[in-house]
Amino acid sequence: MMERVMLSVSEEMLKALEQERKLRKLETVPEAVRAVLGEYFKVKEAR
Repeated sequence: MMERVMLSVSEEMLKALEQERKLRKLETVPEAVRAVLGEYFKVKEAR
């Protein structure tokens, strides 16, 4: 089940997420956030 979460980020972080979104060819910033967090937790589990 997915739940919604509100998140506040700085302009600098938003710009970085926009760049990441474009690199990954995603449609929205929330998709980029999910992708980055998903990778982070996979790497964290592997350690």
